[in-house]
Amino acid sequence: MIQVENEVGYLGWGRDRSSEANRMFSAPIPGTLVRSLQERRFQLPPELSSHFKEHGRTWSDMFGDVANEVFMAWNYAIYIEAAAHAGKQEYALPMYINAQLPAPLEKAGEYPSGGPHPYFLEIYRAASPSIDFTSPDIYWPDFEYWVQRYEIPGNPIFIPEARMESAPYNAYYAYGGARAFGFSAFGIDSLRAPQDDQPEPVLMQVYGLFESVRDLLLSAQASGSTRGLVLHTTSPRPTQTVALGGYLFEATLSRSWPAKNLLADDGAMLIMQTGTGEFYIAGSGLTVSFARDPDVEPGMAGIESIEQVSRHAGQWTTEKRLNGDQSNQGRQLLLDPHQQHIFRVRLYSIPLAPRS
Repeated sequence: MIQVENEVGYLGWGRDRSSEANRMFSAPIPGTLVRSLQERRFQLPPELSSHFKEHGRTWSDMFGDVANEVFMAWNYAIYIEAAAHAGKQEYALPMYINAQLPAPLEKAGEYPSGGPHPYFLEIYRAASPSIDFTSPDIYWPDFEYWVQRYEIPGNPIFIPEARMESAPYNAYYAYGGARAFGFSAFGIDSLRAPQDDQPEPVLMQVYGLFESVRDLLLSAQASGSTRGLVLHTTSPRPTQTVALGGYLFEATLSRSWPAKNLLADDGAMLIMQTGTGEFYIAGSGLTVSFARDPDVEPGMAGIESIEQVSRHAGQWTTEKRLNGDQSNQGRQLLLDPHQQHIFRVRLYSIPLAPRS
């Protein structure tokens, strides 16, 4: 029986665990692992590639200071592969594993080490071909960073657990920015349907919007025509910009005018392109400006029209057309700081005249 202790890499049988661990570390490194890492040598994450010495003869020689956790990850992964492979022989369902991420500044041995942490995800990909994708549980503030660590070829994005408080906003980024096919806030069963005139919880509003545009979203994701953006008062930059369809979308958190006081601590949006210069934008809490993307074509850009829309039984309804102060005199899209809405935005561009 294998006993796994809190000290990473400390596996053993019987009483003399240290000698058993030394014997295992001195055993030959599996050729499958070495070949896989060699083939992906230039795609390895820096936390692994900086230690990987492909001609090392022992675990410590090959992986240096991270040998313990690599060794642990490999042994967990081959066990998972055996179970997943056997399961698929009986019932060929897609299978995935999810990772508990370390808290900031936690070191190996201080968190459940040896799992599919992004630093060592390639170990799992080498050992567990029966696993179809790997997913992170994200409870830490920098949601986008952790999602991006799992955006690697052949690994579709699914978020099985996420912090409830920021989930309504992070969901926009997951589906728009990372083209996720699933996002689950932990403890969603704690939400209650509103009574009488109470507003819906924000996450219910967001999921309702996603439901109404799910066919558009899937099509736009497949063609790479989605973008997502999330901002908090704690974000390292007060402004974020994404590019899509030849345009730049620059967002800041909503502020009052003329006092410029913050109206929302959080804001996010999902953008879907549905035609030339036509976009559906869902979200809240942001002020969005538009410009021509100089990497596509230099020129000027402007708003042709903004319509607040809703969809029921597949039919679009125009709730209102935004003009004047509602669009800052035709210069910006102002997303409500407290309510989730969908807007159909049409943009125009004027190319720069060629120099004579």
